[in-house]
Amino acid sequence: MKNKLFIFSAVILMFASCTTNEERAENLISNYIRDRLTYPESYKSISTRVDSSRINISRMAEIIKVTKECIDLYDKTKWLELQIEYAESTMKYYTPDKYKYNRAKAEKEEYELEALSLNKKLEEKVLTLRTAKDSLYDKEINGWAVTHRFRCKADFGTPMPPQELLFFYDIKFEECQVWTPIELDSFSKIIECINEYESNKVLLNNLEDIQYIYNHLKY
Repeated sequence: MKNKLFIFSAVILMFASCTTNEERAENLISNYIRDRLTYPESYKSISTRVDSSRINISRMAEIIKVTKECIDLYDKTKWLELQIEYAESTMKYYTPDKYKYNRAKAEKEEYELEALSLNKKLEEKVLTLRTAKDSLYDKEINGWAVTHRFRCKADFGTPMPPQELLFFYDIKFEECQVWTPIELDSFSKIIECINEYESNKVLLNNLEDIQYIYNHLKY
């Protein structure tokens, strides 16, 4: 009988804890959304679902940050490749003109040195991206994934269709990452892309894929 009472009490405590988490999430989220609405009084909660999570939310932010840095470096290296090609064609065209030929050659060498430096930085950033991805999930539950649906009015006062946001909190509800479903979908595709290209060299050679996904991620 004592064992049954203990089990029953444990179930009651678990239920109370979940209810508390939902209420806490609801309060934090409603304040967050109201603070960002032109018509805060129009906000109306539809539903809030709280699930346990193993996602390291600091890694989520880091992955987005490093992805952007990789893409920026990648764009610069591609621009330098074009400049090198242009300098080479200029050298061929001005072969008889030693002054213009030497100037184009100097530009080409300068671009090549810069490209070499950027490629090294890009390799390091890709490694950082891989490391951040590999530590995205913790072994134990470390927080909460909250799906919240609500109604509100747009900036110009007309009612909007039901909206949905996803909130990732740490275990104490102190830190938070806020995502739209589209953003989270793009983030998931970036992770899938990193997983698909198992080596850093292959990932580096296919950064265009991540660039395409990132450009559709309005973070």
